Amino acid sequence: MGIEEVPWLILGTSFRCLDVPPEAKPDLDALLGGFPRQPAAPEEIVEFRVEACQDSTFLEGGGARWDLTGSADPLSSHIEYRIVDEAIRRAPGRWVLHAGAVAAQGGLGTCLIIGESGAGKTSLTLWLWAHGLRLGTDDLCPILQGGLQPESFPRSLHMDAEYSPRLMARIPPRPASFPRDYYPFPVLEGAAPMPPVDRLIVLERGPRPEGELEPLSQSEAAHHLLKATIRTPGFDFGRALEDMVRLAGGCRSHKLRAATPEGAGERAMELLGAG
Repeated sequence: MGIEEVPWLILGTSFRCLDVPPEAKPDLDALLGGFPRQPAAPEEIVEFRVEACQDSTFLEGGGARWDLTGSADPLSSHIEYRIVDEAIRRAPGRWVLHAGAVAAQGGLGTCLIIGESGAGKTSLTLWLWAHGLRLGTDDLCPILQGGLQPESFPRSLHMDAEYSPRLMARIPPRPASFPRDYYPFPVLEGAAPMPPVDRLIVLERGPRPEGELEPLSQSEAAHHLLKATIRTPGFDFGRALEDMVRLAGGCRSHKLRAATPEGAGERAMELLGAG
């Protein structure tokens, strides 16, 4: 069955996109290929639809309509972005954090990596994955409300930036058929759920000495976690604060300052005991 018949299940909501041009289907399938597909009742599926007429292209879904005419980005990238954005907006029973997540060897615990935009959290997350830790997500980490269980978010890795040559040398080559600037998410067949969060790294760009570490109190860690939580419609600040305080209470939390990706990566590996 094709991508229009079987919906993707993303953050607890089923999605499909109709009328995707044939030339865009393989790339869209690749970008969302890490998410499971499973049948769902029609009334439970959120539908997006591509409308192409003459020289114009539009995308509709989630009660919105976007004019994509003349965009330099591929149609598949637009669709993937809008579907994921709608999934986050809905995300039943989940907080979604701007965070990377890696699991320690042996499933002993999950480390969240957060930081301001441009701090290098994606590079650090991928560095730790490339050095043997299990990748849960490089950018968006769902956390179940109440129970605080982290979930993997197997979105394809968007790698159009200038990453460290040492990092790129350790990452498997991108398949020739895969969309440009993206890498397949390393889905592990039969993998157990992500273990509970027991570490938090708040990454900051900073001057040398490389890899300066500063322990964080529970209140400081909770503040950073709450700041990283995406505010969606109906966001319950009080409940989010309560959960983030509890999450911080179960973590060993540090602020990590580094001037280079290599410095951040090597210090984080020491902290987490990675090889």
